[in-house]
Amino acid sequence: MSISVQVTGTNELQRYQQLMENLGDPKHKAELLDAIGGIVESQTRRRIADEKTSPSGASWAEWSSSYAKSRHGNQSLLQGDGDLLDSIQYVVERNQVRIGSPLAYAAVHQDGFSGAVQVDAHTRLITQAFGKALAFPVYQSVGAFSRLMNIPQREFLGLSTDNQKEVYSVLGNFFEGLMQ
Repeated sequence: MSISVQVTGTNELQRYQQLMENLGDPKHKAELLDAIGGIVESQTRRRIADEKTSPSGASWAEWSSSYAKSRHGNQSLLQGDGDLLDSIQYVVERNQVRIGSPLAYAAVHQDGFSGAVQVDAHTRLITQAFGKALAFPVYQSVGAFSRLMNIPQREFLGLSTDNQKEVYSVLGNFFEGLMQ
């Protein structure tokens, strides 16, 4: 595959030469990556908070009925206390921008998980028994155990078609700014 560009007129040639020089400037490259990172971070946050779909547009799997009973009224898919949403960030490194979350469970939601999980020994506060509140909550020691988990994929990282259009718009505006 090859691309051919024919430029006529001295002014146009100078504009394209200036664009090529500007593209080679590390400062401009960092600005572009920063702009792309900012828009994709914003898109990802919107996907988690509002859209509740994968980048391909597929709706996320609902909570299991038993898990739904443990959720509070203001909680929604991937948003318990807002930790995942707040952790979404982008980092510009050399010639790339990376968007994601440093939280250990972010990958589980992105990819899904089915298998055994080891739970360490811990102490649990018991506040109710047989559906009734205890007058005096008690602490109970729980030994280590293994638990089977089946967490469906709820992909939140990636670019939808609309997201790609927004990124292309940022690129177009950036290049237009360099040509002026």
